[in-house]
Amino acid sequence: MSRIGWIRAVSFSLVMVASIDVRPAQAQLDTRLSGYLEHQYSLTRVQDRWRQIDYDRFRADLNVRAGKGSRASVSVIYQLYRGDTRLESSDFLPDGIQFGQDSVLAVLTNRNYLNHAYVVLGSRLIEVTAGKQYLNWGAAWVFNPTELFRPKNALEPGYDREGIAALSVRFALGPMSELLVGFVPNGSIDQSGRVVRLRHHVAGFDVTGLVASISDESLLLKTVSSERRLVVGGDITGELLGLGVWSEGTWSRRGDQTWGELTVGGNYSLADGTLILVEAFFNGRGKSEGPYSAQAWLEKLSGTRRTLGNTTVVGMVRRSVGQLWTLGMVSLINPGDGSAVVIPSIAYSFAENVDLLFNGLLNLGGPGDEYGLDQIGGFLRGRIYF
Repeated sequence: MSRIGWIRAVSFSLVMVASIDVRPAQAQLDTRLSGYLEHQYSLTRVQDRWRQIDYDRFRADLNVRAGKGSRASVSVIYQLYRGDTRLESSDFLPDGIQFGQDSVLAVLTNRNYLNHAYVVLGSRLIEVTAGKQYLNWGAAWVFNPTELFRPKNALEPGYDREGIAALSVRFALGPMSELLVGFVPNGSIDQSGRVVRLRHHVAGFDVTGLVASISDESLLLKTVSSERRLVVGGDITGELLGLGVWSEGTWSRRGDQTWGELTVGGNYSLADGTLILVEAFFNGRGKSEGPYSAQAWLEKLSGTRRTLGNTTVVGMVRRSVGQLWTLGMVSLINPGDGSAVVIPSIAYSFAENVDLLFNGLLNLGGPGDEYGLDQIGGFLRGRIYF
């Protein structure tokens, strides 16, 4: 779709919403406040050197519903760091590869920011969301090819993620179908993202398809690529023979480069409640084995590349022990170079609103392998909800 076409589509949507009477039937606001206080201490040995990072994190979420079809939501986060807050290139990159001229990759500083802040106006047929919002898509657990703006942390995919500033319009096409048109202002107009996503439920499966034009953003450098990337893809998720199954893939073109990404996976719960999950990710930009180029390492570090290898297998086992304990084990394996990372976890719930989590980390591989960095450690995290 041309730039003029995008502007016309968004303008039409805003006019439609502007014509909707969103005044509340009753002069009443439904306001809810929630959040948590979190403390985490991590200790990691990287190449014979121990590093500690300690932080406090406070999050408060305010949700307001102001009549039929209108609502707002905002989340404020304060995070305070202590310990070894200077991150070195050698903590993340193999010998011989350095990010820039300085050995210091980044410095963790105290932060306070809006994790999300958006307003929603709409009716039964159309809904407009404006502001810093969540455009998190895809059925896969770790690697989501259709997730274009805020990739997950592969070592802890379920942790909080920051929203992204966008204008999105959802059109209801039926009880189980919708069309989304989104615009993500980032850099110049030419660099800003544009996406169309269609979702439909058919024969017990949720099916989506999308077309997008984006400029990849380096999360480390806070820069936006000048080259556009065209993305076409989608996902499907449902249940088959008692198994939860999903598949998600994209085809991308940027300049003279084209590549595909595909994730397939499934999970199954045993009679005793043990959950088993297996997922495979295929990256058309990856190599079947090492060594990997410096450019590939830097792209992965900056968030513009998901993996170095062309195949990554994810396995997860999780089981509740009694009513308070949960034990788990996650592994990411690169079959090409034979390296892996293993993440054991123990979770304990003191009460309904108090959680304690321990996550370990062990890399298994040789020098230059994707998970070959000599690293072992973990963190202990406590969280109280309100």
